[in-house]
Amino acid sequence: MTRDLRARIMHIVGAGMFTGLSLAVGCLDGAVEGTESGTGAGGQGGAAGQGGAAGQGGAAGQGGAGGQSSVQTRCFSPEEIQANAGGGGDGGSGAGGAGGSAEACPSDYHPNPVSCVRYENGRLEDGQCCYDVDDPGIGACGRPFLVGGEPRLAGVEARADWVLDPAADDPIALDPATRAALAEAWLADARLEHASIASFARFTLDLLALGAPPALIDAAHRALSDELQHARACFTLASRYAGRPLGPGAMAMDGALGAPTLAGAAASAVREGCVGETLAALLASAQRDRARDPEARRTLDRIAADEAAHAELAWAFVRWAVARGGEPVRAAVARAFDEALAEARGVHLGERAGIDAAAWRDHGRLTEAERARCHLGAVRDVIAPCAEALLSAPLSAPSPDARPGAAASPS
Repeated sequence: MTRDLRARIMHIVGAGMFTGLSLAVGCLDGAVEGTESGTGAGGQGGAAGQGGAAGQGGAAGQGGAGGQSSVQTRCFSPEEIQANAGGGGDGGSGAGGAGGSAEACPSDYHPNPVSCVRYENGRLEDGQCCYDVDDPGIGACGRPFLVGGEPRLAGVEARADWVLDPAADDPIALDPATRAALAEAWLADARLEHASIASFARFTLDLLALGAPPALIDAAHRALSDELQHARACFTLASRYAGRPLGPGAMAMDGALGAPTLAGAAASAVREGCVGETLAALLASAQRDRARDPEARRTLDRIAADEAAHAELAWAFVRWAVARGGEPVRAAVARAFDEALAEARGVHLGERAGIDAAAWRDHGRLTEAERARCHLGAVRDVIAPCAEALLSAPLSAPSPDARPGAAASPS
């Protein structure tokens, strides 16, 4: 998939195909472990006089910090709650659970100690309190919905209307620790995919406000529908492993809309689409290639294809914005690539302990080391060279067929 996606993006940015690039065939094939350094997209004389996006000496060349790859949760057992929180409640009640209060959870762990996953009784299960401990960053599943620079997600409720298969919550034969970890991982993806619906709704409004071409608006509208199906598929898998139907709660929209600028919208599209969704597409492809469970493979196959199309939409929009806005927009785009690629090359989460690694892969997940290798390979083989090509292209309107979904001509 790496080679094909790079070819399509190169066609969109008007740089031809495979110019000076190696032909890697997958994001984990031949990827170098560890943090990559050296030159990134953009050589000397690139946008803003700094060598373009992730150019030599730029932020992305330093390997940066951050770059958490997914939403993770930390759950406390009733015994931990009682030991850590003292007399704030029953000890057997989670935040919001019957007979308990928010103070029953360890208040020094999170500034807002409330249950991050809410079922009908307000608890995860057996009195546990759970918190989001890592914000979704570059390469997380789906396009993030950022408000004031912070990711926004809906909560989780016990509901069946988002589950595609009525039998999805039937018990599955896995050891309890692995099954619980799979439920948590797919639930995190489901929440991110659900947030992507809001992200594309806002992006569509921004395109209208900026006078974008109808092809971009149509692609954004279709992407919103894709994300709805991704969310439902991931909630279905999460319900399957959790053994109960799960769906999203209400999502707060306060502060989510503003008057977009061309430079600001292009910079956001770099982070969320050119980098984030390109990584997401290649990551989903790698997960699918290692998965053996039919439902997980089917879900990941659609996500990989759709996220690749969404990435192409982002690159097409940024190319249009640079052509329309000129040097100020190109400089903003170059800075955005610097920051996003630094995060993509950055620190990743530690490995999960106590799970069956073979079953983890069979059911559509990668280890954190594999995720990190995939990110580095995607940056090296796709995103950085495509960003260099985009930023070095002449400031002129893109060709009519350089649009999302247009087939690349053979070299």
